[in-house]
Parts: sequence; structure tokens; C-alpha cells
Amino acid sequence: MGNLVKALKIAANVAEIIVAGSVLIELAEKYGGRLGKKKSATGKVEAVDAAVTAN
Repeated sequence: MGNLVKALKIAANVAEIIVAGSVLIELAEKYGGRLGKKKSATGKVEAVDAAVTAN
């Protein structure tokens, strides 16, 4: 019976970690995920490259 309780506690901890991870992912997507930052960064690099090649 003791092993069953230990296994259930471990399973509950694993489930809690999974849920917390998914919440963090949703918050990251909601409040400015990586995609928005990458697009603006590449736009700035392209603009600088165009200015350098024009000179």
C-alpha cells in the first residue's frame, strides 16, 4: 500500500509540472512570443544590410 501512495504522489508531481509548463507556454505566446521578436529583428538586419550595400 505504501508503494501505491508513493507512485500516486510522483504521478501528481509529474502532472503538476506538465500543467505548469503548458501555462508558461500559453503566457509566452499571449504576451509577445518569440515569433514577433524574430520578425522585427530580421527586418532591422535587412534594413542595415540594404543601407550598407547602398553605400
